[in-house]
Amino acid sequence: MSDVNTTSRSVGVGIGRGGLAVGGGKTKTQGTSQTVASQKAAPPAKKPYLKPLLYIFLAMVVAGLFLTGPVLGPVVSLVWLGASIAYIIAARKHNSEVWPQLYAQWDRSFVCNRCSHTFQA
Repeated sequence: MSDVNTTSRSVGVGIGRGGLAVGGGKTKTQGTSQTVASQKAAPPAKKPYLKPLLYIFLAMVVAGLFLTGPVLGPVVSLVWLGASIAYIIAARKHNSEVWPQLYAQWDRSFVCNRCSHTFQA
C-alpha cells in the first residue's frame, strides 16, 4: 500500500463576448493506493455497522418524502426500524460466526510470489 499526496496547478485562457479571461486552479489529491496483489493478500473484513445503517436511514428519509400520510408515515418508520434491526442482527451474526472462520482460513494462507497462487498451509 502506498500513500498518495499530490498537488496540481493549472491556468487557462479564454476568449468570449466579454473579452479575454484568465483563470487558474489548484487541486490536491490525498489517499491510499493498493495493488491487486495487496488486495488479494488482505485479511477478510468484518461487516460494518455505521455506513449501511446510514444508507438505510437515508433510503427511508427519501421514501418518507414520497410516501406521506396518516398510514404510510408510520409504515415507513416501522420498515426503517425493522430493516435497521435486521441488518444489525445479520452483521453481528456474520462478525461473530462467519468472520472468525474466514480470518482463520486467511491466517493459514500463503501467496506464491512467483505465480500468485494462494494456498493453505
